[in-house]
Amino acid sequence: MQSTFHKDDLLSQVGRLSQLGGVSSFICNDGRSKGTSAVRVKTAAGLEFWVIPDRGMDIYEASYRGQSLSWLSPQGIVHPAYFSNYGIEWLKTFSGGLLTTCGLSTAGVPGEDTGEQLGLHGPIAATPAEHVNWIENWDGDDCRFTVKGAMRESSVHGWNLLMERTITTSLHSTALEITDTVTNEGFRETPLMLLYHINLGYPLLTPKSKIYAPSTHADPATDFARESADTWSNFEAPVRHQQERVYFHTMQPNAQNEVTVVLVQDDSKKDFGLALTYNTENLPEFVQWKMTGENHFVLGLEPSNCRTMGRAWHRQHGRLQSLKPGEQKTFRMRLQVLDGADALSTAIQS
Repeated sequence: MQSTFHKDDLLSQVGRLSQLGGVSSFICNDGRSKGTSAVRVKTAAGLEFWVIPDRGMDIYEASYRGQSLSWLSPQGIVHPAYFSNYGIEWLKTFSGGLLTTCGLSTAGVPGEDTGEQLGLHGPIAATPAEHVNWIENWDGDDCRFTVKGAMRESSVHGWNLLMERTITTSLHSTALEITDTVTNEGFRETPLMLLYHINLGYPLLTPKSKIYAPSTHADPATDFARESADTWSNFEAPVRHQQERVYFHTMQPNAQNEVTVVLVQDDSKKDFGLALTYNTENLPEFVQWKMTGENHFVLGLEPSNCRTMGRAWHRQHGRLQSLKPGEQKTFRMRLQVLDGADALSTAIQS
């Protein structure tokens, strides 16, 4: 569909905007996903994604013109009632999808900090959202789609953190933007650990894929990752029983404190891919999860304010961020489908 069409021209040819794109909702009704609410967003430019309010307003399925962009785990969408915050049991309800949020008061490996037992990656991804709403709002000849919701991590005698999420795109767009504001509504200073687990998979991710990023240093998390640290940006065919490789990147932001990371589907062609742009002011860290195993062929691009070493490690090394009572921080990022050689070239050079 041509984006040069005017609003009146478009509406004169349809009975309802949903012929072209828009926002709709549904409830899953099978297996462990039964009862989970979802919001489907579709653009006329070919972008489609599902926001899951019952799972932290994260994004599960995402596609462009019918082609999947994200990796989906074997368990699929799992209702938050099955979630366990003990040890690594987070993995049993990890859906994958385009975005899984980790936090808010802890992220990374499980462990103990100041007497508190902490599970892998924290509970926010299994926290149902409140005040969920969406709107389709015309702005000139384009229609803006906005989905909002809020999640709270709190307990009696404990933390009281509120995350308010806004996800936006538009009728003619191939991009989506995520804005999160986290506020400490409690009365004591609270740790803040936030990691955006963006999971890209086949057919966007292939053995011919390559990452382009302004990385000045890639610090391997394990000895196995160190063995192939010089090829962190390249991929190979899935390997049975492959181990994960994690790298902590030092990125060089541009004048606007932004970093753009581009995944190219086929580096020999450079005609299709996806760009992640995020602001480093509140997301100074970047974690790469390179998992090229059979059934788990996935690239994790993870802007964050922490590494995956756990809260105790960050406290011991003086790297633990926090929010004072009443303080808030805002985090922004953008995901853009790149269709065509010109779009890829521009993104790589940005």
